[in-house]
Amino acid sequence: MTSGALPAWLPTADQGVRMLPCHRWWDAVRLPGFVGQPVLAGLRRVRGPVIEDQMADTYTWLVPIGAADGWEAIGAHVLNYGLIPVPPARFDAGAWTAGAAIRWLAPPNGPRLAEPGPLRAAILAEYRGPGRA
Repeated sequence: MTSGALPAWLPTADQGVRMLPCHRWWDAVRLPGFVGQPVLAGLRRVRGPVIEDQMADTYTWLVPIGAADGWEAIGAHVLNYGLIPVPPARFDAGAWTAGAAIRWLAPPNGPRLAEPGPLRAAILAEYRGPGRA
């Protein structure tokens, strides 16, 4: 699952999915599934924690605070206020069948967050697509 120490903000298995505030430990970049899935594939290896909401069909990357400011212009939904659902580390496998539809596609690995540069480039590449300028 992870090789680094788990971050203090990560819910325990007993707590289940918790609503945590953006802009305290990280900001979040959310994409709809039809964009998030190819972006994830375009990164070739997952860089930092990624949450999938299987019911809402969204992918959410946790990024350093302020790193995604202005990304709305490239089609990303930047969350730097409000709450997002965050699962415990053990919620990281299998398709949703019942219970929490929130899982980690890549659980946190210590304090490391998603790398903004490669993530932004992958989002731009997906929205531009083949043959688009």
